[in-house]
Amino acid sequence: MEILYQPVVNLANSAPVKLEAFYRPTQPVGEVKDFIASTERSGGIKALLQETMDGAFSDWPKINRPFIQLSLNISIANLDEDDLPKRMAKSLKKHRFDAKNLWLELDEAMQGINDPKRIARMKNLAEMGLRFSVDSFGTEISQSTLYDLQRLPIGELKLDGRIVSDADINMEHRGEVKMAVDIAKQIHVGVSAKGIERAEIASLMLRLGCTYGQGYYYARPAPAREIAAVIDRLRQPGA
Repeated sequence: MEILYQPVVNLANSAPVKLEAFYRPTQPVGEVKDFIASTERSGGIKALLQETMDGAFSDWPKINRPFIQLSLNISIANLDEDDLPKRMAKSLKKHRFDAKNLWLELDEAMQGINDPKRIARMKNLAEMGLRFSVDSFGTEISQSTLYDLQRLPIGELKLDGRIVSDADINMEHRGEVKMAVDIAKQIHVGVSAKGIERAEIASLMLRLGCTYGQGYYYARPAPAREIAAVIDRLRQPGA
């Protein structure tokens, strides 16, 4: 296993603002989503988050780019852990990492999030200074979506790469992007687009109202020893 990082950039100028951390097997294991699901079923999701968190916090001084924030993926199952806020506070203190520079990306936020205990745990973490993104958003918007989102302490909607990657030619996907951006405006949160692989998509996402984005067009995920150079390249004028 190793931690890889992918930059999230400001679409207006390509400047990196955040790094998303991925804890990935070094050997092929099939689809990442299947690996995560298997980890959840085996009860290893708690350890996976802890290892990702401690590993990324340890990497941060090596990356040494203080203007960059960190984003970690968490599972809805992590919100069922009674000791989650305590464990995160302990790790933040141990590594002297500022909670205000940490985002948590919740992939399944619209599935089972109505549980009051999960919402309370999110609010506990938000009170510590952490911020939440709803990841892979936009493919299953329903009449209750706006109500559900308003109950959550979130700061960003992160659009699913499946509706982003071909939104220049797929009008249905473009409509889903527009709908997601409209929802973000209504609840006063930011919008980031995943899966940007072409310049045309980057320009389109900016025109449609997305502020941030990530994808192979900007950079592939890279280990800590390489990511600082990637950040510096993207910060160059005209990158």
